[in-house]
Amino acid sequence: MNTRIIFFGTPEFASATLEALVSTPQMEVVAVVTAADKPAGRGLKVQSSHVSDTADRLNLPVIKPERLKDSDFLENLAAYSADVFVVVAFRMLPEAVWNMPPLGTFNVHASLLPDYRGAAPIQWAIANGDQETGVTTFLLNERIDEGAVLLQEALPIGENEPISSLYHRLKIAGAGLAVRTIEGLSAGNLAASSQIVSNDARLAPKIYPPFGQIELLKTLEAVHHRIRACDPFPGASFDLDVAENGRIKVFASEIINYCKSEDYKHSIKLIITDSGVHLTQGEGVLNILEIQWPGKRKMKTIDFLRGFRLRGKFTLSA
Repeated sequence: MNTRIIFFGTPEFASATLEALVSTPQMEVVAVVTAADKPAGRGLKVQSSHVSDTADRLNLPVIKPERLKDSDFLENLAAYSADVFVVVAFRMLPEAVWNMPPLGTFNVHASLLPDYRGAAPIQWAIANGDQETGVTTFLLNERIDEGAVLLQEALPIGENEPISSLYHRLKIAGAGLAVRTIEGLSAGNLAASSQIVSNDARLAPKIYPPFGQIELLKTLEAVHHRIRACDPFPGASFDLDVAENGRIKVFASEIINYCKSEDYKHSIKLIITDSGVHLTQGEGVLNILEIQWPGKRKMKTIDFLRGFRLRGKFTLSA
């Protein structure tokens, strides 16, 4: 007998899990709950969520509630007689929802809980220079990201890996973990374990614009990690007196061992030469592989230098 599932999610990250559930034998997604359509872009054209578009393509019923405690919405959910609810990147659910299905409601979170509870676990893991992260499935309760853990899978983080790459790998790993979690719950052989929070557990709060401002950081290593955490969006950036009408954005960085400089041991400098664009601090050198000058499009550094005449050493504006 198939396990009946109602799926909750909104962004592209969640769609991978939805597709994995639909393609798995003995699993039946009976409905999808996602965010209501809303205006977006310059023209404020009404757009549906990525999960909504995916559900439409898969011919699944879609529910877009404004309020999750409305009686009509709750009655609609109950009518599907689902065995389990699966949540990926959706808003906080009230107890009347997560306590409804007999097998419970679980969330797929992109960290190894209890580390990095919060809205931006992938960005903060990279920004902090972690070498490992992962995905967790856990049962929902009344507190955000604090429910009992069901399954976890660890993934290594590459030395120069940007968020775009890690995001994709975690998305795929999370989809697979969701399938294994449902299999375990349906078979009755998966036990949940309470989260044990130590003083070392870190939070992952929502990302705001200052997150990408690298002149606020103290070390070249921290700058490298922040560039990776903002690549491709929103892009790490800094001000220079020679750059007018905006901030310089940099992407795809790597720490290198050559082109050593001992001129700037206490502050981070920008060096533009015919051979490249580098950030330096003491003997450390950070190679910038992609750059976006104010008013210009993002481009490879080698292409940028062909049409850009400015050369020299510059101090980042605080």
